[in-house]
Amino acid sequence: MEKASKKLFIFNLCIIFGIFLTRRCNATTYFVGDTSGWDISSDLESWPLGKRFSVGDVLMFQYSSTHSVYEVAKDNFQSCNTADPIRTFTNGNTTVALSKPGDRFFVCGNRLHCFAGMRLQVNVEGNGPSSAPVGAPRAAPAGILQPSSKKNNPATGVASSAALVGGRGLRGSVYYFVYLMAFTFPLILYFINN
Repeated sequence: MEKASKKLFIFNLCIIFGIFLTRRCNATTYFVGDTSGWDISSDLESWPLGKRFSVGDVLMFQYSSTHSVYEVAKDNFQSCNTADPIRTFTNGNTTVALSKPGDRFFVCGNRLHCFAGMRLQVNVEGNGPSSAPVGAPRAAPAGILQPSSKKNNPATGVASSAALVGGRGLRGSVYYFVYLMAFTFPLILYFINN
């Protein structure tokens, strides 16, 4: 009986570890504008529709030297006021971590571009990464795609929005789990048999 309870304990421990690992690895990196990037030709008003942004997710802005990314307060968002930004980015390849729940507002530093639609509002939900609700659109698999509408882009390409953690994605976290189990399985067997 003691051996059976030991096996059951180890089995349950493995299940709990697997659930913890896969839940922890559900953060998503979103490439703003997908293949068009942060560009005046992108439909940034409809881009966030169907996406669920959670604490721990990351926004990736890729843009040419004619653009910039300003994070602004809600009051400055509709008027495209960049006089008092929260943060300013101009390097062409900007990563913004969504570290707390609430609305976030981004505009192009060129006011005319902002008025033409280069602005983005993102509602960040919850206390941690979570998967999309059942039936919600999933992020596309990652891959490097060359944007067709951008010139002078300092980035090598723009990838589609994809679930990424440490560059691996959810698939990588499953491989990581299998890898850990393959190396810990002999150890588990040793404890079960002794």
